[in-house]
Amino acid sequence: MRFRLRQLWALTGLTVLEVVRQPICLLLVTTCVLLMALASAQAHQFGEDGKFARDSALSIQFVFGLLVAGYGASTALTRELRSGTASAVLTKPVERDTFFLAKFLGVTAVILLFSACAIPAVLLCEKAAPKLYVMDRLALGTLILAPLVAYVVAGAANYFLRWQFASTAFWLLIGIMLAGIGLSATLYDPDSGIRVVRGQMVFVNAAIQWRLIPAGLLITVALIVLAGIALALATRVQTVPVLVGCAAILLLGLLSDYLFGRSADTSVLAHVAYRVIPNWQHFWLTDALTHGGSISWKYLGLATAYALACLSVVLGIGVLSFSQKEIS
Repeated sequence: MRFRLRQLWALTGLTVLEVVRQPICLLLVTTCVLLMALASAQAHQFGEDGKFARDSALSIQFVFGLLVAGYGASTALTRELRSGTASAVLTKPVERDTFFLAKFLGVTAVILLFSACAIPAVLLCEKAAPKLYVMDRLALGTLILAPLVAYVVAGAANYFLRWQFASTAFWLLIGIMLAGIGLSATLYDPDSGIRVVRGQMVFVNAAIQWRLIPAGLLITVALIVLAGIALALATRVQTVPVLVGCAAILLLGLLSDYLFGRSADTSVLAHVAYRVIPNWQHFWLTDALTHGGSISWKYLGLATAYALACLSVVLGIGVLSFSQKEIS
């Protein structure tokens, strides 16, 4: 048992290193951060300060997290099957279920690293959004300059120290985003205070909205479930079909209440689809944040339990599919 745990740990670490070394992973994280910077610069309010930036940032986290999960699963499994690496590993005393679960844990770790960068970016995006047409320059500057600083330092490290550029920039970008949100939280915010608007005194709250963290964590949990689905699909198909399949399941799950929920009591097919396809609306609660609302940690725990139930089924199917796959 201890030997299998060591194998699991070693294969998980190798999977993380392999995925973060891919340039496409770095490009996805960089594009995610820069698009959040662009979303924060919009002056549209939609009835609430920061609503457009907040909803846009969470949407960007969801979409790019899906791409990271799909591509990470394909990199972790499909490419190894195609290159023969999986065959070489499995000829040694490594069980197939251990190999598959290690790949899932590795991709899950990459998603957690992605969220460690994306969630601070969401907080900075909302903070940088104009509040009565006053923009937080520090938060916006962090979103714009973080990729540039990470790339310059990683380039120098690659030139002088021969460090791998993509993985170094990836780790640096995460560190800079975490440092940026810490700096924004500790510095005094001169943009908060009382302002006079149309003859009325209005309080402008430019502080960091920590209540967005549970929303970002819910998206992270959903991405982990999608990673499990992507890995199960990767046992049979290539990268593009994996991404298309994950996108289709995501779309069906978001529309599950409308497409299947209304007919679940009258149609057996709709009832089965409603129960089988994960309902992603449980993880997408931007409406709960409107006008100062929040998401309780109890709900986050219940949603995580629901995700674990979905994962137990998905990973079971994936292990069964991988155990019956011919590997050459």
